Formats: sequence, structure tokens, C-alpha cells
Amino acid sequence: MDDLKISRRSLLASSGAVVFASGFLGRAFAASAKAPLTFGFDQATSWGTIGMIGKAEKTFEKAGANVRIHTFGSGTATRNAMVAGRIDIGVLGATPFIFGAAKSDLVAIAIAMYAGKTDAVVAGIKTGIKSVKDLKGRRVASRVGSATNYVFLNKILPAYGLTQSDIHLVNTPFKDQVAALAAGSVDAFAGVEPFPSIAEVDHLGIVLVDYSRFDMLPVVLAARRPVVEREPEAVVAFLRGWLAAVKLFNDDRAKAVRVVTRIFKGQGFKISEKVIALMLSKLDVNPRYVPGIERYFENQSEIFIKEHKLAAMPQWNTLINRALLQKAMS
Repeated sequence: MDDLKISRRSLLASSGAVVFASGFLGRAFAASAKAPLTFGFDQATSWGTIGMIGKAEKTFEKAGANVRIHTFGSGTATRNAMVAGRIDIGVLGATPFIFGAAKSDLVAIAIAMYAGKTDAVVAGIKTGIKSVKDLKGRRVASRVGSATNYVFLNKILPAYGLTQSDIHLVNTPFKDQVAALAAGSVDAFAGVEPFPSIAEVDHLGIVLVDYSRFDMLPVVLAARRPVVEREPEAVVAFLRGWLAAVKLFNDDRAKAVRVVTRIFKGQGFKISEKVIALMLSKLDVNPRYVPGIERYFENQSEIFIKEHKLAAMPQWNTLINRALLQKAMS
């Protein structure tokens, strides 16, 4: 009988411990999920679309994440803020991400989008330029240091028998390229949406070619490794908010157009819903890593090594984190 009482006491004690432990772990998980994170993205181009939607619709807060959002004028500026430790998670083009991963401690936690169709080479409508090969001797605006510029110089120009020395490259922020084209200070630009669509809809330029035939242009959702290791649940909560914004983009395109149009107009852009709808139609928003993504980054890295821009090959098998996205999707 005493043995039975002891067993019952032990059982009750252990049950209480389980209840206490589960409650404690639940509170610990919630606290970890609400650990503050800083998030940065370029709000002046299409590559920031999901960040814009998440911010406007408060999808991160609804997912239980504690996110402070900062906007930048380029992926390179976002990367620099991450390297400096001011931003925990950022949206980066492939080129800024590769250098950030190689020279700092950045890892991929998802793909923001595959942006091959969002980049294009656009010529002024009155220049007489009909093909990329006609750019020889012309002034072309491009954002030096960006993935857009890298693909233009290293993949598109060579495909048409040209090199960088055949054109006059003008380093121009994306947001200023249409104005430069309209003013005649450049003959063409290598740009990212919405600027090719603005030029097209406003009859200022013609799209010579988009980038989809030359590069899938993965836009990376990257994080600083110490943050991933210290606050994995906070990162998962962030990703759930991100996925909610992706779902809104895919399920309610009309709302997405309204949200993004409002944000661009709030920045002073004179832009129509027609332009934004055209822009969003070119986005392949897919957070998953496509087969061969590691090889893609290896190939790009090999080129930078040959150009003496990278000292060694980054360990891409350790720089692409799949587990956090899988947990967020579950």
C-alpha cells in the first residue's frame, strides 16, 4: 500500500513537472519568437515587393515576430548594413549576397524571388537602338556593384558580341535611370522593375531584352549567422510572416497591386497601377531553393575568383540554410 502511495506521489510529481516544463518551454519559445530582429530591403524596386506587403499588412506581427523594418536604396546598401551588424535579415541580389557570405557571416534562409524577368535592358525610344548589339559606342546607365549590372556586363553584352569597353557605362541609381533616359543623358539603361515598365508604359523606351534567358537571378533572403544561431525561433517567426506576405501576393494580386502602388507613390514616384500590375506580373515569387542553387552560387563565385575579387570559394553547403524555411512552412 505504501509502495502504491509512493508511486502515485511520484507520478503526480512527474506529471506536474511535465506540465511545468511544457509551460516553461512554451513561454520560452514565445519569448524567443518575439526576440527583436531588424529587417532591411530595397523599397525602390520590385525586389522589395514582399517586404513592402509584409510591412503594410503587418504579417510579421501577426506571425508573432518582433521586427523593426528599415528600407534602403539598393541591395548593396542593405548588405553593407548587415555586415556592419545593423541589420539582421535582408533582401539581397546574388552578387551582394555572394560577397557578403564570403567576406562576412551571412547565410541564405530562403529565396525572396527569382527575378530574371524583372531586369531588362531598355533603350530610348528615339535613339534608333533596336538590339543590344546597337549599344556599341552608346551611353548606358547601370548600377555598378549590383547583380543587375554584373549580368549585363558579363552575360548579356558578350551574347551580342560586345564587351564593357564597347559601351560608355554610366553608374546610375535605379530610380534615376528613367529620368536620365528621358533627358537624353543616356541612350539606354540596364535596370530593374518598375523602371523598365515605367519607360515602356510612358513610351519613353523599348525593352530590348529581359534577363530571364541569361540568368534566373535569385534574390536571397539572407541573415547574419550569429542571429540564426542565437535566435532560431525568432527567425522562424519572421519567415512565417514572410510566407504570409507571399501568400497574399499569390492569392490576391489586385490587393498586392494596390499596396505596392501606394508605397511607391508615398516615396514620391508618379506611378500608375497599370505599371505596378505589369511589374508584378514579372515576379516569380517562390521562397524555395530550386535544384542546382548551390551550383549557381559556386559558378558565380568561380568567376569572381578568376577576376581576383574573391580570395577563395565560399563553403556553399554551409551557407544555404534549409531547415528554418522547412520549419516555417510546417
